[in-house]
Amino acid sequence: MARKRREKKNKKGKKIALIVLCLLLVLCIGVFAVGFNYYESLKNAPPPVEDTLTYDFDDETQPDALEDDPEFDKIFEGDATEFKSALKEWATNGGDIMYSKDVLNVLCVGVDTRNKNTISGLSDSMIIVSINQKLGTITLTSVMRDSFAYLESPEGVGSFNKINSAFPFYGIDNLINTLQNHFKIRIDGYAMINFSFFKAVIDELGGVNVPVQQYEADYINKGYGFDIVAGDSVTLNGDEALAFCRSRKCDSDGDVSRTRRQRQTMIGLLQKAATIQTSEIMGYVKTFLPYLKTSYEETEVVSLATKAVVEGWANYDVKQIVMPDEASREAHSGSVWYWAVDYPLAAQTLQKEIYGESIIELDEDRVSPLDLN
Repeated sequence: MARKRREKKNKKGKKIALIVLCLLLVLCIGVFAVGFNYYESLKNAPPPVEDTLTYDFDDETQPDALEDDPEFDKIFEGDATEFKSALKEWATNGGDIMYSKDVLNVLCVGVDTRNKNTISGLSDSMIIVSINQKLGTITLTSVMRDSFAYLESPEGVGSFNKINSAFPFYGIDNLINTLQNHFKIRIDGYAMINFSFFKAVIDELGGVNVPVQQYEADYINKGYGFDIVAGDSVTLNGDEALAFCRSRKCDSDGDVSRTRRQRQTMIGLLQKAATIQTSEIMGYVKTFLPYLKTSYEETEVVSLATKAVVEGWANYDVKQIVMPDEASREAHSGSVWYWAVDYPLAAQTLQKEIYGESIIELDEDRVSPLDLN
């Protein structure tokens, strides 16, 4: 009897670890549960979609530094000089980056690239998965890609542009530093996938279930020639899921609803992972790990797996947020779309959402950067 209980507990532990991995590494399923000895070989193996996986921003033809986008100055209602000065001051002030041993923040990046075998281009989807072991919460934070930000090259050359420009010009480490400097939270690791791989993984899983509203179905069917239906739980294949995640022109709020669909797809993958049988896990490990570029090494995976099982992460409450939120952003649109951001307020709000508290104190009579319009 005791042995049966141990076996049952072990199977439950594997399921918990499986679910957590789906959150942490977006689409890579099962590594926490079994097969740690395969991790390194699979992590570096070529993905089945193409014979190699490279980074285009490693190309020597890339410019040394990104220049300011002049379009922002054109659509900013007043003189943008003072606003940009405040933006740079916040991003470079050396302020404390919030950290807790009880919180794990993993940046999951979906990259907009037309080349099957590369992870390059703009970081179209940026979701920070935050696991708070003290509060028992998992927070999915979509970072708005059009947020106007201060970017700095590895050589220290500064510029102002959309926050998702950091990745294709300077790489993943620079993107992480940019997010940390603006939102003042520590990011502990990352996982990246491009859109071709995203579609392939969804198809391997047999589709993903997401809520689809009627206007979304109408737009996707008309624009992509699909025949999806509206409903609370609609099964989408890889191509349909990608269209669902990328669509935004059907929304009056643009990227706000777009990021919602991306998080809904991630939650759908989480729910899909929960249905996988223990006997199937190794097959998924071998299939999906090569699709990713991730910062995690084998020993770190083992450590996270132990925490996942012991702490019962699968039972944590999951919540979704967007940063910057409505209180800390202001839209500016012309030939391009930008969000002007009150980063001190956004950072304070994000810290409270993830950690349950904030180390940022804001004066009641302070002047918000958004008031510099």
